[in-house]
Amino acid sequence: MAPRRPLSTTGLASAMATIDEAKALIIKRGSTFNHSFEAEVAKVQPDPAQPRKNFADTEIVELAATMQTQGQLQPILVRPNAAERGGWIIVAGERRWRAAKLNGWSSILAVEFSGDHEVATLLENLQRVDLTPVEEARGIGRLIEEKGWSQTQAGTALGKSKSEISSLLRILDLPADILDGVSTSKLALPRNVLSELARVAEGPARDELLAAARSGNLTLRMLRNMREAPPADPKPTEPDAGRTIGPVTIYRMADQVRRLQGAKPVLDKPHRDALQSLQEAIASVLRD
Repeated sequence: MAPRRPLSTTGLASAMATIDEAKALIIKRGSTFNHSFEAEVAKVQPDPAQPRKNFADTEIVELAATMQTQGQLQPILVRPNAAERGGWIIVAGERRWRAAKLNGWSSILAVEFSGDHEVATLLENLQRVDLTPVEEARGIGRLIEEKGWSQTQAGTALGKSKSEISSLLRILDLPADILDGVSTSKLALPRNVLSELARVAEGPARDELLAAARSGNLTLRMLRNMREAPPADPKPTEPDAGRTIGPVTIYRMADQVRRLQGAKPVLDKPHRDALQSLQEAIASVLRD
């Protein structure tokens, strides 16, 4: 066997440089940062406590197309799944995981998250503009319950004031059908309308407002007008006064007339006659 030749100075320097480069790529024990790795897509599953429940198919398709051409630009955050050996639960990045599945990828870039995953999941969702106020309120409510936090503590952790937290949680007092309608985007009711509606005490006025909300006609102006309207006389002066329409109905009719004015439609004779009859009826009520 031929004797091994010693490395030249140049060869030794090159080898040492290669070793140094390799050492730089090795994850050090006790590193401050967790490093990314490839997780099997099949071994990853969404968090069942994820605040966001609805994902638009078009969004996932568009993201999948972008990831297919540009690659995965940001890893997802995961935590170990105690129920499955080698499994992971998503902390943040469910859309990317869904897009990877749609692309048929076998693995996805991930980073293990070792902090408070419940807070991280909610914060990641709160940064998205398409999270509904009901999803946000339910997520905060669950976090307060599970952590045993006060509203002040929740506000500190989420970067919100106590009044913001209180206003959001109040939404959850509304009927379940309205909450579900907003959560699934079937009802387009903004946060301020929901919050104001939740403040209204039970009674006929609230029932009318809830009916307007269910039909999608409730506005912040209607809520404010109702709040500013003088209280109704509790003692009817006429036998049929109890059947008088409430102020919310009147405000709703006024809103519809204003919309008609803004649209300036071309009215045919039947519609014109109907509006004329309505005008005469209103004039008669005002005269009385």
